[in-house]
Amino acid sequence: MKLLASLLLALTTGVACGGGGLAASATPPPFAIVEDLPGLVDAAPLIIVGKVVEIQPGRIAGEGAGRLQFNDVRVGVEKRLKGEAPGAVVVEQVDMTGRRVLGIGPAYKGGERYLLFLRQGEGERYITITQGRYLLSRGSVRPTEPGLVADKVKGMDEAKFIEEIEAIVRRER
Repeated sequence: MKLLASLLLALTTGVACGGGGLAASATPPPFAIVEDLPGLVDAAPLIIVGKVVEIQPGRIAGEGAGRLQFNDVRVGVEKRLKGEAPGAVVVEQVDMTGRRVLGIGPAYKGGERYLLFLRQGEGERYITITQGRYLLSRGSVRPTEPGLVADKVKGMDEAKFIEEIEAIVRRER
């Protein structure tokens, strides 16, 4: 329970608990909840379509009961929809090993394809923004967490989803 409380505090404030005290994180706090796809596109500095090519243990934050293990998920970039991206990006996710925490979504799996709305995390890592992870499976969109945008695009044709995002990005320029 203490771990869950520490995790939620870290996710909502950018402050991690460990060893009985609070420590500021270099990672900025999460984003405001957006209500529509244009708001989600506007909130994300980087939007990509990519495939999970590797998952390995990443950094560890905190100590004792407040200790969090992260995974580094290497995603090969198939298509960049917004922002500048190298051929592959490392997306950081809390390793919940079989557990599910609101706002984190299920663990990534090798070979899965995603449309990701990302922001810079610590170092060279990226973090998905709230409502920012969509599994692309059999030509349709499957959100990995609930939300207003997720409800509107669930089951949408993958190509149509990408086209809508590209049109929004063009209008922003």
